[in-house]
Amino acid sequence: MTAYNRSPYITCPHCGARAALRSSEQVTPLVREARVLCNDEECGHAFVVQISAIRTVRPSARPNPAVHLPLGGWTVPANDRPPRPANDDRSPAATGAAPAPG
Repeated sequence: MTAYNRSPYITCPHCGARAALRSSEQVTPLVREARVLCNDEECGHAFVVQISAIRTVRPSARPNPAVHLPLGGWTVPANDRPPRPANDDRSPAATGAAPAPG
């Protein structure tokens, strides 16, 4: 029987090889920056990624009053509507979008 590793990983944006997280630090309560190194020795790309909390799927039993995240699902963005195309000449009411400010 072959084991299947489903661990999340980051790929190098240049060569597509797996990349290893070397270190990270908490920037804000919602954002962490991680330093990453490509595993392909010929590529050698080193880069920084940000990991951020973007929505709540299940509210915390011990909420931090300084943290405000919209409530949403695992795959459905919270409080988001698809943007109206720039070349859409219909009125905002006809598209269901909020009118543009100004």
